[in-house]
Amino acid sequence: MKLGDFSNLAKDYSKSRPSYNKDIVDTLLKATKKPLDKVIAADVGAGTGIFTKCLLNGGVSNIVAVEPNDEMRKAGEAFLSNKITFIKGSAEHTLLEPEKYDLVTMASSFHWPNTQNAMREFGRILKKGGIFSALWNPRVTERSVSETRIQNILIDKYNLKHRVSSGRSGITTKLTDTLINSGIFRSVIYAESIDIIQRSHKEYIGAWRSVNDIQVQLGKTKFAAFLDDVEKIIREYPYVEVHYLTRAWIAEK
Repeated sequence: MKLGDFSNLAKDYSKSRPSYNKDIVDTLLKATKKPLDKVIAADVGAGTGIFTKCLLNGGVSNIVAVEPNDEMRKAGEAFLSNKITFIKGSAEHTLLEPEKYDLVTMASSFHWPNTQNAMREFGRILKKGGIFSALWNPRVTERSVSETRIQNILIDKYNLKHRVSSGRSGITTKLTDTLINSGIFRSVIYAESIDIIQRSHKEYIGAWRSVNDIQVQLGKTKFAAFLDDVEKIIREYPYVEVHYLTRAWIAEK
């Protein structure tokens, strides 16, 4: 498995990844300052359409989903029953029309493209006053007893201390400054909210199976051993309590 390649993870990703906090989605949509039926949106790096569905549920109907990976795109089309047009494109090259979009989003994916090139592309396709939002929904593992135990094993036994896609590290540590200093966006708002979800053992293991960066770092054999360790821990609990922190940076062009 290559870093950033979700071709073999699309099924687990679609079934097991969580959604995003509704209040944060509502805050983002209000930032467009337009009636929702007038908002033209592009969800870039849309994957299997999890956040695309959030936009749909929030009242936006005019949406195009942009996803470079064929298997993820196919899973998204099936997940949304072909209600949304999916196209093959990337954050750096969306292939979308210039100055057309009121809203461009990247949910749990803005850490993958070249940041500067992606921002320039979003500046190109956004209308003046349009909104770009980068969102993540990482787990706050220290708030859950079972998750804390699992995280400790990951660090102590498997010596994994760095996450590419954590949403609480990497690009997110200086993202406000990055957006403002780009010269593309005139203002940035940050918002966050936590959802506490009781996940079944099957859902929880499925979510781990959908993770790319840890599988790449550990390799197939060690990752399988890690999943065995996770299963041993969660058997002690009727469910796994997971604290999902939706984090959103909302930038106006």
